[in-house]
Amino acid sequence: MRLKVGLFLVLFYFLSVIKLHGYDRVPAPAHGEELLYSWSGIYLIETGTPVSWSTLDYPKENKVFDGIVGDKHNLFMPATLWRPWLDEPPLYSLLSGGAGHLFGADRTKVIPPAYSRIPSVLASLVTMGLVFLVGLNFFGYWIGILAMAFYGLSPILVLGSRLSVPENMIALGVIGSLLLAKKYLEKPSLVFPIGVGLTTAVLGLMKPTGFFLAPLAIFLTLSKKRWRHAGIILALTLLGVAAFAAYGYYYDWDLFLKIVSIQGRRFAGWTGLAYILNSPAYDIDLLFDGWYIFGMIAAVFFSLRENKSRELKLICLFFFYWLMVAVFAGTEQDLLPWYRYPLFPLIGVFGALGLQWLYKRADFFAMVLGIGLLLTSRFYLMNAFRPTTPTVVFRLVFFAALIPSLLDYAWKIPWAKKVSQLILVSFIGLGLFFNAKYLYIIFETRCESVSCPFGPSTKLSETKLPFFWRLFVPGENTDMLTSKRPWF
Repeated sequence: MRLKVGLFLVLFYFLSVIKLHGYDRVPAPAHGEELLYSWSGIYLIETGTPVSWSTLDYPKENKVFDGIVGDKHNLFMPATLWRPWLDEPPLYSLLSGGAGHLFGADRTKVIPPAYSRIPSVLASLVTMGLVFLVGLNFFGYWIGILAMAFYGLSPILVLGSRLSVPENMIALGVIGSLLLAKKYLEKPSLVFPIGVGLTTAVLGLMKPTGFFLAPLAIFLTLSKKRWRHAGIILALTLLGVAAFAAYGYYYDWDLFLKIVSIQGRRFAGWTGLAYILNSPAYDIDLLFDGWYIFGMIAAVFFSLRENKSRELKLICLFFFYWLMVAVFAGTEQDLLPWYRYPLFPLIGVFGALGLQWLYKRADFFAMVLGIGLLLTSRFYLMNAFRPTTPTVVFRLVFFAALIPSLLDYAWKIPWAKKVSQLILVSFIGLGLFFNAKYLYIIFETRCESVSCPFGPSTKLSETKLPFFWRLFVPGENTDMLTSKRPWF
């Protein structure tokens, strides 16, 4: 027991450092989606009226600025600012902008992400702990450990959790509600409707997408024929909706109704799901993170299995429900991947189940999937000075790793499957190492050959690994493209 607790604590510390180290530099600063909230919040705190940028149809008399905000030589963003800004509810803005206010940020400049991202990165640490608890309570200790490692080292899942957007808070609410739902379905009590109802109201006051938690929770209570519990969730959710409406009424009711109407008519359509499944990303650029892609494949695979445990059915229900929310709430073929963030903790759990399935099966088909997807971060360690794996080496290693599974397929050689399992474990371990290395030095790798702007940092973003950091920091790049080219 002590060994298991110790392993959890050591792994949680390691993954926390990976998440925190350099969170202010990647994703890139001066991010429009983040400034949407941090400007609104800091203006609301310091002036009493929310001000931020928007592309929606505000009246011209509400325009307060149109031009470049910030330092043109470092952090800046072209923006048209409106007052009052009513695109979104105020609660997350107050968290994001409030962090900037506490650190003395200038509201007329770009709010440094070292400040505005604090709520998101801290929430992601709690989410990571809850991912472990879901794995532990649903499938056992080792799935919990593997799920936490998957969530804490998949590049898309980690980098997305740094971005200062309310969807990261919704992701926290989703994974927490999943834990409560399991206990509720086993033994119904008032903890679930009150807890989830309050969570829904709070999340909805961060972004209306948060209100979508209520229908799922009400469905679960109705499945147990607990009508009063469903009424509690509905009542608490409506209190959150009423608070949002009161906020709009306080500033400008007609403008509020106009903006809500525009937001409610955002385009969605039949290619939405296909686009989500075909565009791995945490930001507006694609990132071919094989771990994220594998987690999505695993989610679909386990959801389509006929014989599912009660626990697996529940997590599949949560995954597909929030996948539908992403399709309905996000815009069709417009890469706004933060709408997918509530899925990220669930992808971590499905990814762990998928890795377990790969290990148990370890046949030719499983090996192709595992080997082909788990080393993608090796590519992203490349820049103008540092090459990736040579093509010949890639082909030889990939083929050689498949030989035992081919022998097992053709002649059922007893030792071949065990060798395949050993190879698969090696690739999983190597993939986790490359993921950790990439995330730890992502800024240095990207900016070794180009100039990258960045703002002030905090003690939190300067968090570093202890002595073994040397395993992740590369040496000199001299002659790495020629005589000292790495073999792998």
